[in-house]
Amino acid sequence: MKKFAGSLLVGCMVFLLMELNLFACGFDEYREINYNKEMVQAMNAVFNARNKIGLEKGDERLLALTNAGYGTVNGKTTEAFLDIVSNVTACTMGTKSLLTVHTPFTEPLWCALYRKDNGKLIFTKWSEKGFTQQQIDISPKKIFKSQDWKKAASGIIGSKTLFSVVTISHCWAADVSWSLLKTAEFHNHICPGLNTGFIIGEYLQKKYPLRKGEKYMFIGAPPGCLLDALQIIFDTTAGKSAAFSKAVSKQKIEKYSQDLWFKDAPIPPLAVIVMRVNKKSNSCEGVVLGVDWKSIFADAGQNYQDFAPSGGKANPVYFISRAKLSVKMASINMAKKLTYVKEIKKFFGQAALAQKLAMEGTDPYAVIQSLQ
Repeated sequence: MKKFAGSLLVGCMVFLLMELNLFACGFDEYREINYNKEMVQAMNAVFNARNKIGLEKGDERLLALTNAGYGTVNGKTTEAFLDIVSNVTACTMGTKSLLTVHTPFTEPLWCALYRKDNGKLIFTKWSEKGFTQQQIDISPKKIFKSQDWKKAASGIIGSKTLFSVVTISHCWAADVSWSLLKTAEFHNHICPGLNTGFIIGEYLQKKYPLRKGEKYMFIGAPPGCLLDALQIIFDTTAGKSAAFSKAVSKQKIEKYSQDLWFKDAPIPPLAVIVMRVNKKSNSCEGVVLGVDWKSIFADAGQNYQDFAPSGGKANPVYFISRAKLSVKMASINMAKKLTYVKEIKKFFGQAALAQKLAMEGTDPYAVIQSLQ
């Protein structure tokens, strides 16, 4: 019996190695791979997930989402899983079918295989008991029902990761741009705010492109998800003193938003303060940008009141409303989306003005309004 078990194990490992194409090259042409026991378990789990989803390796209907490289297994890093999932599924970054979702390093490794033609999803996650799996139907007709969302979120995927997987998968199925998906990898989901940042990124490249010697500086006041999109698009990180966040009261948002404000607005119409700064020429040219959320909700056919359901995040409608609007926004033609961006006020000054507006305790809008 022991001999049979040993032979079976060896046979399985040979099959796995052949499936992974490790023998495709001569022995002196490939890098030797020594997977630890957890990665061998991960390999078996993703094989099982691919079989459950019912697609052959390389099928164009298949998307692989994973936090590999960020998430860990028994305190060990998981970058090796990126090669494993790619070899088992043939999903790759080059074919826009493998996306790495940013999570804290303390989060366990997970992987989601999504089949876009029927919405079937197999979610795999590491736990103390090893890798466990959950099968979910995330097709719009199913997952956007409160009882189905709640049931799915109660599994090992959880509500936060479910929102990430649903929004990214549905946008991928809608064939959105690679650039938007890259911002989603970093932000770890696609929400209305991230969509806004992506739209504003396009708006700036068309209307306010950088000139020689200039750099962008952004102030999110109030802070918003759009800053993450702008950070990825323009490399404007906080560490490079190119992005700042400032709290703004509801009263001031209403005051400074001008005609973009509407009662019970679920998302602040004030979007971001954008500056093109040139230290050599000692200049700062800026514009306050807002977003016409009324038009966005109307064009997307969504009710903005769903954004504040009774029970808050405990109510599935909270996530469903945001997921539905996110996918709708991502699917709207860019020419149309650019019309949602509104210029509230332009301003000019010396380069030091940018730092003054970003300074702690300063109301940047009050300073901008005082400029001639």
